Amino acid sequence: MSRARAWMPALALALAACSDGAKVDGVTPPEELEYAHPDPWVEGTVVPPPGPGGRILITNSLDDTLSLIELDTVGTPGFKELARVPVGLNPVELEGPHHTAVSPTGDFYYVGISNYVPGGGSGPHGSHGTGADDGYCLKLDARTNRLVGSVRVDPNPGDVIVSADGRTLYQTHFDTLKISELARQGVTDERKMDARLAIIDAATMTRKAMVPVCPAPHAVRLSADERTAYVACWSDEVAIVDLTATPPAVQRVKVAAGAGTAVSPRHEPYALTVSPTTGEAWVSSMASRQVQVLDPTTRAMDPLRTVQGLRGPPMFGAFTADGRTLYMPYQLADALAVIDPATGTVRSEVDLASAGCVNAHQVTLTPDERYGLVVCEGDHTGPGTLHAVDLMEGVVVGTVRVGLFPDSVSLLGGRP
Repeated sequence: MSRARAWMPALALALAACSDGAKVDGVTPPEELEYAHPDPWVEGTVVPPPGPGGRILITNSLDDTLSLIELDTVGTPGFKELARVPVGLNPVELEGPHHTAVSPTGDFYYVGISNYVPGGGSGPHGSHGTGADDGYCLKLDARTNRLVGSVRVDPNPGDVIVSADGRTLYQTHFDTLKISELARQGVTDERKMDARLAIIDAATMTRKAMVPVCPAPHAVRLSADERTAYVACWSDEVAIVDLTATPPAVQRVKVAAGAGTAVSPRHEPYALTVSPTTGEAWVSSMASRQVQVLDPTTRAMDPLRTVQGLRGPPMFGAFTADGRTLYMPYQLADALAVIDPATGTVRSEVDLASAGCVNAHQVTLTPDERYGLVVCEGDHTGPGTLHAVDLMEGVVVGTVRVGLFPDSVSLLGGRP
């Protein structure tokens, strides 16, 4: 018998003696450890279904939750988090929910599961855009916040949007890992670096098409007639996708003269906003801190209206319904720029940093356009924030602490 096997029975006897409270060598052992938690996991908190006033949805990518806030409370003392609900497929592993889309009827909402976790190290769950595992698009019931369907897609899902009739989802894949891996292999052909745009049947949650668009595509928006999709590409490009062709045809336009490549971008397009009146695509580029304008008719950039002078990287903006004002949050200084689209000039700015915003990410306007709802990522270790900005007064009138690393804000229903 080995020495290890010889002492195991003795150890078992000693443990048994300890559990009886008997003395061992004249010493009374400590009380037996109690592993049961006084409040074990039970069924999740029941959240009341959204009312006619609508609800705000925020994805918290670093703690796999959604923050829910009643839309009617914006601008009132009751502006606070209603509930925080879990989202994902694996309850014991961080999966990085990233961006949401809401069905036009408000029955369902959709969440991208990126399978990356910022600060999570290497491997399947690495930093933004470097996940190696396939991602998912989840369909959740808006009344119960329960999963009703899912579809597997490519690694590193980025943005997700839904068509006006609610039948089709469009999901990009911000796959920077693909770029870096191919570059290390000496590949220079950018078409081999292209990631795909997933076109998904929202009713059945099945993939209708997977369209290669460009290297590391992120934001995607549709034209008013939904015949065209515009995609911001890390490769200093905008991809213009003709959705009427079979298969969809793709044209790529560099965002500026002297633009870089997928491996060495000079602008790094990341977000994108489409004008509701002119159809122009306004592209937020992180490295150059510019917002560049794509003319949908000529399919060329309009350098004369490039927004410059921002003190940090611009992110996801929002137009007013009349197309006369573009609100653009940007980071580092953490402010909300008020832009005149006719000239590309910044009319004014709203300070967000003094209200606690760190890393402004996206703004969404309330249906009456009285308030701008700006979600801020935070420092990625503590809670992020949502700020209600009175757009007429140009001041923050309410702040809500949400989960870790929030990265999108959407509206579920709500009266116009």
